[in-house]
Amino acid sequence: MEKTRFIQIGSGGFGQSWLNVAMKYEQVELVGVVDMMEENLAQAKQLTGLPEEALFTNIDEALGQIEAEAVLIVTPPQTHKELAIKAIQHGFHVMMEKPLAHTLEEAKELLHFKQNHQQQLMVSQNYRWNRPIQTVKQLLDANEIGKVEWMNYSFQRTSRFGGWRDRYDHILLEDMSIHHFDLMRYLLNKDPVEVYAQSYRPSWSWFQGNPNAHVSITFEDDVHVSYTGSWVTKGKETPWNGEFRLVGEKGAIELMEDKVILYDGNNKERDVPLVDLPFDDRTLSLDNFVQSILTCNQPATSIEDNIKSYELTCASIESAVTHQAVKLPLYLVQN
Repeated sequence: MEKTRFIQIGSGGFGQSWLNVAMKYEQVELVGVVDMMEENLAQAKQLTGLPEEALFTNIDEALGQIEAEAVLIVTPPQTHKELAIKAIQHGFHVMMEKPLAHTLEEAKELLHFKQNHQQQLMVSQNYRWNRPIQTVKQLLDANEIGKVEWMNYSFQRTSRFGGWRDRYDHILLEDMSIHHFDLMRYLLNKDPVEVYAQSYRPSWSWFQGNPNAHVSITFEDDVHVSYTGSWVTKGKETPWNGEFRLVGEKGAIELMEDKVILYDGNNKERDVPLVDLPFDDRTLSLDNFVQSILTCNQPATSIEDNIKSYELTCASIESAVTHQAVKLPLYLVQN
């Protein structure tokens, strides 16, 4: 089997975990790593066994010298646009960690740039690919609860990261809620049309910005979602997926502690076994990208799709700052 050759840009803490994902996936060959910090490259060499000539501190040298088909970007969001453009200009397909960009303007510029090139550009939204979410999606696709009319969504965790995340103004909305907003779009199969958000900082927070938010979202066909999130919660934590209830004309679906419960029209409940999947969520995300390269089909979370999830994050922040509801979409690109 011919493997797709990858260069990974970024090999810090989370980048190291991506190195492990790439090395374990049989359809990928990791052929190069780029990182500005020598200590990160030393860790990457230890993890991957790559020779010195495959390790770079300069992105231009790496893209110019390594023979590969794709680039995986695992760096802070403010670097995503520049790195993705450079990679595409050198002829590489690009997969990047979320979020798509640092600002909506950067995301729009990157989308315009990509639309003039043939390469794939995908954002990894790996939460779509885990077993509980795929189980819920199958129930919705089978019309088990009929037309969904509302969704209540809660995310509650206590998370300490340090570094650049501690300095964001709206850290929950900017860095975490994009996962949940993308899941809403994916599960409902609809796009948002209006959002009203509040973002705030509890007195005990170790984040400089706001780690808590309440968001009210109206989706197409008058579907309503109420979202509450915290990264400095007290008490019981939710899983990373969060916990939610989807309510439809024929029943409801709950995701609680990553367990799926189906309620029929008489409110009788039954536990739903989780679907079996061939890989973990990040490997499935990587697989979706690799298959898009091999088949020349757009990946599920291409930039054309993901900008719609990202703009919900941007609209939520705008609403939290202005204290006004914000209409969507925010961009004028027709896909």
